[in-house]
Amino acid sequence: MMRDNFFSEECIDEEKRRVKSQHEKCPICGFSLVATILYGDIGYSLQLSEQMEKREVVLGGCSIHPDMPRWQCTKCGTKFYKVR
Repeated sequence: MMRDNFFSEECIDEEKRRVKSQHEKCPICGFSLVATILYGDIGYSLQLSEQMEKREVVLGGCSIHPDMPRWQCTKCGTKFYKVR
């Protein structure tokens, strides 16, 4: 079950810190710049715009399902659930 504040800026920042601590790499090409995929009706903010420009986050669409990937490689575009 998703929390109401799952997509708040605080939760996004917390998720990015958690991901960064895992030495993320794409499981296909090994590239180390991996973006967090955000799902749902995401409101525009300056912070979100900056994160998208830096390729830290990508928008995944409005539909939310429990089995959707959490990260996307910014080089080859592979979407995946776990980081290595």
